[in-house]
Amino acid sequence: MKKFLVPLALSFSLSAFADPQFNNITKKDVEDVSKEFGTNFAHTVVAAPETDGLWGVEVGVVGGQTASPKFSDVVDASGGDGKDFKNVYHAALAARAHFPLDLFVEASFLPEQEISDVKIKSNSFGVGWNVGGFLGLPLDLAVGYDHSTSDTKFHQDQDVSTSTPEADIKLKTKTGTIWVGASKTFVFVTPYVKVGKSTIDGDLDASAQIFNISGKTSQSVSKDGSYLAAGLNFQLAIVKLGAEFTQIMGVKRYSAKLSLDF
Repeated sequence: MKKFLVPLALSFSLSAFADPQFNNITKKDVEDVSKEFGTNFAHTVVAAPETDGLWGVEVGVVGGQTASPKFSDVVDASGGDGKDFKNVYHAALAARAHFPLDLFVEASFLPEQEISDVKIKSNSFGVGWNVGGFLGLPLDLAVGYDHSTSDTKFHQDQDVSTSTPEADIKLKTKTGTIWVGASKTFVFVTPYVKVGKSTIDGDLDASAQIFNISGKTSQSVSKDGSYLAAGLNFQLAIVKLGAEFTQIMGVKRYSAKLSLDF
């Protein structure tokens, strides 16, 4: 199964990145880019907040894209070509399991990959309780918490024409989300929605001065705001397909899933 899932996960990421360029970066730039990357890599296994039966295990692959106009603008303002960065992409191996008492856990993982000279890796987890299933309500009503971490690293060459320094750059984001969600299964289709609050922490570090403050080579930011996810799961025998729309602090992400559900 893993031999099939790894190439499929990575196929979502082909051409995901070209060669970004950062120079004269402001704190607001770091906040904007961190929100876009934090949303892109925020935890998802594109699953309804439900528990069907006493036990269950699901394994598969997820992937998708996030609109990143601020990232594109920062690259443009730094003297690069921002048109290649209007979207950023995510992909991961994913797993989900539910247990007695209608508890469930989820996890996703992308080992470090180098794509167009940009190195990326991410991991995430989620935990939840299906209160509706536990109390025997006519729909699944759940509460949960998700957490994700991502690392994006690249090397930029010096550009004398734009005063851009040669530098090794690393952006690390952490995204935490508290949510409530509801879902209802109709034959083989399960629509769902989740709402809550997310916090995104971003750390941008460079080996040279890329910021607009003299002598500064790193910047840390933290933002919090609204979280919304809505999606559909389709199940045919043990094969499950899913599609999901997510919006965190105004940043929009689209994701899809292919999995086996036992």
